[in-house]
Amino acid sequence: MTMPKGWKNEQKSSTNEQKSSSTNEQKSSSTNEQKSSSTNEQKSSITVNDKIIIQELIAKYNIAIDNKNIDEWTNTWTDDGILTTTFGEAKGKTELKNMVNQITNEFASGKRHVSTNIIIEDASSANGMASAKSYLTVIEAKKTPEVVATGVYSDSLKKDGSGKWKFFQRKLDIDLVNE
Repeated sequence: MTMPKGWKNEQKSSTNEQKSSSTNEQKSSSTNEQKSSSTNEQKSSITVNDKIIIQELIAKYNIAIDNKNIDEWTNTWTDDGILTTTFGEAKGKTELKNMVNQITNEFASGKRHVSTNIIIEDASSANGMASAKSYLTVIEAKKTPEVVATGVYSDSLKKDGSGKWKFFQRKLDIDLVNE
């Protein structure tokens, strides 16, 4: 490959300028990232730890359904929680408990519920709420393993009186049922 005339000379003389310019750009970029990071931290009340706790809450919810542990499942909800699904809507812990009893006895027995692609965001820093979206895949576990349903959860979460994250609203949109 033939280099353009004077390129090597220009390259050598500009190397020092580039190093100096690059160092200044790195310092400027680092300062801007720090400013941006602290600005984002001020805007968002959701921490990385909150996100981990919410992901664990989603897992506890699924495992409780799989194991028919109604009390543990109900404990993932606020007292005024609302679940909206293809199976109907339940408001408050009594209705939620009744609905999950029906679901686990009629539809969810012998299944594994798996949530993936979980995205958690700050819903409103003023009232300490978070929103989450995730995919649901339901897999047959007692017979030949196969996907029996898929859907998307849209969640609103808030901290209860003891400061624990709980589901306030959950909407499940089913997009596949394999019968």
